[in-house]
Formats: sequence, structure tokens, C-alpha cells
Amino acid sequence: MIYKFEYHKLQRSHRPSYSILSIVLYLFFILFGFYTYAQTETGGQVTFRYTFENRSYFNGLTFALYAFYFAVMMVLPIFAATEGGAQIAGETSKRTLYLMLARPLSRSRIFFSKLLVSFLYLFILVGFLLSFALTIGLILVGWGTLNLYPGVLQMTHVHQSLTQNQALIAFTYAWILATISLSAPLAMSFYLSTWIRNPLNAVSTSIAIYLILYVMSEIHFFAKLRPYFFTSYMGFWREVFRENILWDRVFEDASCILMFTFAFLALAHRQFRLREEI
Repeated sequence: MIYKFEYHKLQRSHRPSYSILSIVLYLFFILFGFYTYAQTETGGQVTFRYTFENRSYFNGLTFALYAFYFAVMMVLPIFAATEGGAQIAGETSKRTLYLMLARPLSRSRIFFSKLLVSFLYLFILVGFLLSFALTIGLILVGWGTLNLYPGVLQMTHVHQSLTQNQALIAFTYAWILATISLSAPLAMSFYLSTWIRNPLNAVSTSIAIYLILYVMSEIHFFAKLRPYFFTSYMGFWREVFRENILWDRVFEDASCILMFTFAFLALAHRQFRLREEI
């Protein structure tokens, strides 16, 4: 019953609608960026289908992968931080948490019901973005062989070539693994929302901390500190886009992400159970 209640509250919050609208707008800008890049680099001599340096490289799968990569690292963590920060802190700010605690429900049950609904929402959101990006790529460009070269996505040091079927299987793996990677910023925002009682402050603090850690994990000056940032492991899903997947490395980085996630959730659960409501 409590899970159904949380689901209906999420629907009434309009956050899913705003998130979907933001994803559509994001993919539009990515699409526009690919097109203008082609026009600028070639003086208008190529069509959208041949955006990059050679005609055999770019297709709808490449577009989807680029869009998905930047979304998982920069866009979706903001949605995760927003969702987690708006949960406990949002209920506290609207004073609806007091009504929930007045019912014969344990704090643990309330906490984990919110967590489960938030995680499922994030899983669906990641799937929507990926499926929509693949659909756009299929309609406007067409699928084919997915070729990866050393470059901006930092996915490989040597050329990787995946057939269409291999690429689609890799995207399915990426959907699941990317959701796991986003569980860390979601858990961090849950923890902050148990301390910060204003949802705007909880969300803005979560986003700020994520962006700071992400930037630091990408700068070589902080190489010795990277193992202590969960953002350093969030790109582990990229390993599935290889001809021969190194599953040991995938499981190792996934374990690190889950370790951070469980640590944040344990701290959040403890704080939520012990804190006094005013």
C-alpha cells in the first residue's frame, strides 16, 4: 500500500513529465549539434548522415551512444539528485512526513518505499532516454555497424567494431549498468535530504557536490584522490562496448559504485530513524 502511495505521489509531483520533456529537449540539442558540426567542418558539403570524418563511422547507433554517454555523466545525475533530494526533505517541508509518521508505519518502511520508487523511476527514465535516442538514430540516420575509435568518449584505446546485434545487446547491458552507476548520486542525495529539511537546498547541494566530484575525477591533478570519488567509477558501463568485454573490470567498478551507494544509504537510513521531527 505504501509503495502505491509513493507511486501516486511521484505522478502528482509532475517530476516525470518535466524529466521526459528535458530529455526530449536534450536529444534535440544533441541532434542539432551533430548537424551543425557536419555543416561547419565540411563547409556544407555533407548531409546529416555523414556527420563525422568518414562515411562508414557515423550512424544512428553512434548518435545514440554519444547522447547516452553525456546524459549518464551530466544530465541524468541531476535528475537522480533532484529525485533523492526531493524525497525526505520535500516531505518535511510540506509537513506531510508528520502525517505519514502518525500512521502505523515504521520509518524504515517509509524510507525504503521511497528509495524503491525512486530507483524504479530512474531505471525507467534511463530506458526512455536510450530507447528514444536509438529510435531517433534509426529514423533519421539508420543503424549499422558500431565503430568506436580512441577519442572523446574514452571508451577504447584501439578500434572496436560491433555488429548491429552486438551493439544492441551492449546497449541493453548499458541500460542496466548505467542505472546502477546513477544509484550513487541518488543515494547521496537521499542522505543529504535527511539532514537538510528544505528540498531546494537539498537538491542544489546534491547537484553541486556531484559536479564538483565529477570535475575533480576528470582532472589529472587529482589522480591520487580519484579512488575516493564515486564519480570516478560511474563510466564503467562503457566497458560493454567492446568486442571482448572485460567482465572482471565491469564487476570490480560496479562493486565500487554499489559500495558507495550502500554506504550513503546506511547513513541516510540511520539519520532518518534517529532524527527528531520538529
